[in-house]
Amino acid sequence: MHSMNIPIASPSRELQLINNFHERFNSLLNDGIYIGGSSVTDFENNMKKFLGSKYIITLNSGTDALLMSLVALGIKKGDEVLVPSFTFFASVECILHLGAIPVFVDINTETFCMDVSDLLSKITKNSKAIMPVHLFGNNSDINQILEIAKNNNLLVVEDVAQAFGSQDEVGEYLGTKSNIGAFSFFPSKTLGGIGDGGMVATDNKESFDLIVKLKNHGQSKNYEHVMVGHNSRLDSLNAFVLDEKLKIFNQIKEGREKFFKFYIENFSNISWLDLPIKDSENTLLNYFTVTLSPDIRNKLSNYLNDNGISNSIYYKKPIHLQEALLKFINQPQKLPKTEIASKTVLSLPYYSLPTDQELDYLLSKFEAFKP
Repeated sequence: MHSMNIPIASPSRELQLINNFHERFNSLLNDGIYIGGSSVTDFENNMKKFLGSKYIITLNSGTDALLMSLVALGIKKGDEVLVPSFTFFASVECILHLGAIPVFVDINTETFCMDVSDLLSKITKNSKAIMPVHLFGNNSDINQILEIAKNNNLLVVEDVAQAFGSQDEVGEYLGTKSNIGAFSFFPSKTLGGIGDGGMVATDNKESFDLIVKLKNHGQSKNYEHVMVGHNSRLDSLNAFVLDEKLKIFNQIKEGREKFFKFYIENFSNISWLDLPIKDSENTLLNYFTVTLSPDIRNKLSNYLNDNGISNSIYYKKPIHLQEALLKFINQPQKLPKTEIASKTVLSLPYYSLPTDQELDYLLSKFEAFKP
């Protein structure tokens, strides 16, 4: 079989499912309205219907969605926010930007999300909020966490950057259960744009009103600035693409499901590799992340790269061990499951509409690999 290049994600393929996409995109391009406009409001309205949230505010990144969610909840200097260390840096970065203190919670090894028992042991009188991260598309035990938050008078902001379209055990969308949900539309996400993008979902009008001002330089109306804000608007071209993808989201899900079934059918009997746990009905995986011994992980990653098969380690170094955190952490952190995961996880190609040729090539290379 000839050599192929297989990406880890392929967001452009989903554009094939959109009717007359290029003509309509070019028409929008020629209109010259690139900030705001009907594309943004249409997307926000359709997203409200999709998620069932009262308020949707689009933003220019998932990072800004997290930051503004924390601001809207009143998180300030000295407040403790409980958060996993096994996540992308932005989750913790936003806490630190506000002068708040990240309190790191270990993970459970099935979902790579926050371990509820460790969470309970880390709550103190200074705890103000919990930030569960629905990593790889997995449900971070949101209903249990909401119960813990209620019993301890804590706020909850869900990091849903990797879990758009995933639901909890009763079929409600992640990101809609808590005080506020922060989403990312980075191109590789389950709902990915053509650049950076994000949004928040909330049922709280005060949070909505505040973030609407914050995202647009603190303006209450044109050139009337009532607070110091940010420049965090989603552009209209990106909103158009996201809105069109939202309309065909079931097809996008089905396209990813083809890849999932391929892995389950062909990789389940590989003794040196553990597949991700997935409730196929409610969980929409963003990444297909396997676990294997550190030695085999590194050998396999190099072998796949040599054969044109993209793969990635999410995340090679946990946040509590990052150099940027040294001045914020007073004592060594004990997060054994997090540190093991960083040495044993590997994310494989996973996207909508893989071709049969790609799947055949992937299988042939795995069959030829000698651990």
